[in-house]
Amino acid sequence: MSPEVEAPLRRWRFTGRLRHYQADVLDRVDVGRADPLHIVAPPGSGKTLLGLLLAARRGGRALVLAPTKTIRDQWAEAAAAMAVEPAEVSTDGAHPAALTALTYQALSVLDGDNPLAALARERWQSELEADGRSPDAASAWLDALRTGNPRAYAAGISRRSRTVRRRIAQVDPEALERALHPNARALIDRLVAHGVETIVLDECHHLLDHWALVVAALVGRLRADGRVPLVIGLTATLPSPDDGAAYDNYSSLLGDVDHEVPVPAVVREGNLAPYREYVRFVEPTADEHAFLSGAAVGLAVLVRATFERGEGADHLIAMLQPPLPDAGADADAGADADADADADADASSPALVPPPARRTTGIASETGDDVDVRLSLAFAADFAGAEAAAAMLATAHPQHPLVAHLPAVARRSPTTEESLRLLGRFALDRVLPDASAAERWERIRSALADFGFSLTDRGLRRTRDPIDTMLASSLAKDHALCDILRRERDRIGARLRALVVTDFSEHGNRHGGLVGRAGALRTFSVLSSDAATADLRGALVTGSTTRVATRHAGSLMPAWSAALGCDVAIAPVPDEPGVSEISAAGIGAARFVRAAAVLLTRGELDVVVGTRGLFGEGWDCPTVNTLVDLTSVATAPATQQLRGRALRLDPAWPEKVAHIWTVTALLPASSPLDAAPDLSRLRRKHERLWGVHRDDPARIVRGLPGALTGEQRRLMSTGERPAADALDALTAVDARKRTRELWRVGDAYDDRESVGSLVSRRAGAPVFRTRRRADAALAVATGVAGAVASGALALLIAAAAGGAGTASVVVGLLALVGAGVIGTPVARTWLRSRRSQARAPELYRRIAVVVTAALHRAGRIGAGARPEVVVGPDGGAATGGGAGSRVGARSPRGTEPDMPAAAGRAGAERTVTGPERFDIRLTDASLEEQRVFAAAMAELLGPVRTPRFLLQVDAGGSSPFVRWVLARSGTTARAQFLAVPAAFGFASARLRAFAADWEREIGPCVLHVVDRPASLALLAEARRAGAVDGDLSVIEGWD
Repeated sequence: MSPEVEAPLRRWRFTGRLRHYQADVLDRVDVGRADPLHIVAPPGSGKTLLGLLLAARRGGRALVLAPTKTIRDQWAEAAAAMAVEPAEVSTDGAHPAALTALTYQALSVLDGDNPLAALARERWQSELEADGRSPDAASAWLDALRTGNPRAYAAGISRRSRTVRRRIAQVDPEALERALHPNARALIDRLVAHGVETIVLDECHHLLDHWALVVAALVGRLRADGRVPLVIGLTATLPSPDDGAAYDNYSSLLGDVDHEVPVPAVVREGNLAPYREYVRFVEPTADEHAFLSGAAVGLAVLVRATFERGEGADHLIAMLQPPLPDAGADADAGADADADADADADASSPALVPPPARRTTGIASETGDDVDVRLSLAFAADFAGAEAAAAMLATAHPQHPLVAHLPAVARRSPTTEESLRLLGRFALDRVLPDASAAERWERIRSALADFGFSLTDRGLRRTRDPIDTMLASSLAKDHALCDILRRERDRIGARLRALVVTDFSEHGNRHGGLVGRAGALRTFSVLSSDAATADLRGALVTGSTTRVATRHAGSLMPAWSAALGCDVAIAPVPDEPGVSEISAAGIGAARFVRAAAVLLTRGELDVVVGTRGLFGEGWDCPTVNTLVDLTSVATAPATQQLRGRALRLDPAWPEKVAHIWTVTALLPASSPLDAAPDLSRLRRKHERLWGVHRDDPARIVRGLPGALTGEQRRLMSTGERPAADALDALTAVDARKRTRELWRVGDAYDDRESVGSLVSRRAGAPVFRTRRRADAALAVATGVAGAVASGALALLIAAAAGGAGTASVVVGLLALVGAGVIGTPVARTWLRSRRSQARAPELYRRIAVVVTAALHRAGRIGAGARPEVVVGPDGGAATGGGAGSRVGARSPRGTEPDMPAAAGRAGAERTVTGPERFDIRLTDASLEEQRVFAAAMAELLGPVRTPRFLLQVDAGGSSPFVRWVLARSGTTARAQFLAVPAAFGFASARLRAFAADWEREIGPCVLHVVDRPASLALLAEARRAGAVDGDLSVIEGWD
């Protein structure tokens, strides 16, 4: 057979011009490999062309799988432009060609209405048997249910079928292929016989669940036929490991990412439009707030009745003061703990050992250490549960003696979710075992269900949360949309082309809380009736209906007819006189979706409102310059795909800049509920998104700093509920021209991602709260030693002059020696601490050096990695293109900081006042090493949670005299503890080296192992003390 037949795609040609990053991918990857090729690139970056060029370089027959027919047809059209003959491209699985483009569904349709029913019944029967029934009894019960209540039986089979489908490969990899429809099995047979050698998986993040398994089955069949197929996975974003088994299916098929093209690179090259992320905050409407407040009052009554007296109060104490094990085991356990202290890092953690405590009853009669040890045991066993119980105790019983021992962060009102989880825990532990409390059990179950929790004898699990549903679907968001569009129109006038995306056409809260129904239908109704947007020509397009404002129906009817290529009919919508419905005989939703893009492009529509299922992915309309995200989905794939709808280049507006709005609902400060599900969703949505830093616009960063200012983020993280108006007042919408300048389109770039830490703090404030007290104590001790030495010298001088006897000489010598022995280590420690902590950037540099050395000893980073602190020329953080001062790194074994002279002079000559910001970076390190370093810095300097080791600063010391001085200075003040990062490992030799480095570079310290009773009590004190002064945040950047 000729090479042209075996490798028909090698004759294909591309005559256009490759983009820089496309050429880079083609240069770096090997298409002759047997392993999968996994490429991540944003929407609009040219993944289709890249996939075709890789397939053509491979040469053999290719199969392209796409998630929708629209995307499939786009592949076929692009392939036909490269093919020698049109017949070399096919979208018909019955007649494969040199390149065949199909949908995933064509390959993986299952046989019958429910081909997994038998397996689902087997699973159900196993559950019944696990509940104590015999196999025969379980089977008989299922037969009786199928006869007596067919609907309940079908529902049970349907639920378990979905679970079986997700897990079937783990049980029987061949079972899924047997369950495929005969047409799908025949298609796989044809593709194998056709000799496919390249499989291109477009938008491969869809390969969760059984699609990935079917593709894997096809690859296995090809290999069994003697082929070595190349699998090319193309996606704009990776799925999340949180998807569990589905993610495992995906990663086992495609492996690690081989090449990633970041969005900023595509924007900088001018192949995607520059953009700016904005957030609009709203509060629920009065009716919605009234419903939520009523639910909150009911919850508060139940919580108060449960925990303010009797069993409920006892339950809180029991959670926070678990019993101590028998004292007889303490000595042996303590000896084991001593032996374990020198265990290697790979050894398992020793068990929490009880203290030799006296057996007393009642908090008041116990020692403070006993109470703290038991409190720490509670936090170590279940941190979230103990924190919730502590907050409830502090609220319901503020005068209880235990409250004084609680961590500062827990002496607050419990959140709504904490209250709900405490109720569930109480019901399981105290109510369910009591047969006479069945009515109380049902009352608590009902209250939990109203707030989205299902309580069964298996525990508490989250279900659909009415609070979350209401906030995500608040009518206030629709009104905010109108204001956003009005302002955008005021900025760009007739150029406005907006896409508004909701979750569904219509949805609501089954608990009956929502006022009316939410979704795209309601959103469009508000948009059409609001005076601010009434003149905008809008259209609603969903899977079941297409609508326009009645006032625009006459002018839009010919436009829709032309875009669809057929006559259309317009009829008023019942009960909505301001809205009319458009229909066309034989025309489905897909045609209307494509027609909407045509009308936006022509300028005959200003706004399109649609659902995520139709517009969230695969819809291409380059004229869209404003995107409003009203969806509740926060996964990385869905979020990034949705943003891609607004980033295409617009040929009609070469200077296009996209504005992307997320609307977030917050409960008002007056609400009795304490929950922020929409705020949590906002954080998750932006977790993987790139943007221009709001406070430092020369940076390109990932996460919320690209959408919110530092002050907005601070208000959101204080623990107090910020007002939506206060947050909105801090949002400044930049002119599009300014945003384009910030992106520096066309400028050279390194295409390098980095992860570092940004420190924001009050200039002049000590980093450690113990610093001034320790500094004063050491200074006084040094002064006393100096005074004694001076007196001794004076005495010796007098003796030399003949003015004193032998006894005076002896006293003088002893005093001088004593002052030297005692004063020298104290003075050395004082001077070292003052030098290291005189300026915050220098202190943080020294901390970074110590952390880097510890991570290197643990094998987490390479020997060449070096930290540096970068301070901007104005005292703030250095910008991407600025000339900030760098406080360089050096080995922790050195004695003097390796600081460039210019930087040193700048620090010495400038007295910084007000806020202070600087970067901490790890140079000569991989991206993963940078992440490890940044996470370790954040853990070390952040709030103490549940560390295995604690570092007490400004305590201890290598000299007994230093230890005595610092111990005396700290007898009445609160100590400062730092959580030793888990990445350092557990090996005692490494941790002792870390403590030694700290003492040499920064100052005296004590390392505590938090695995024994004596040190467990320190956890409560460490948590009460809180984090260091200043905010350290992890920043992911690109340049």
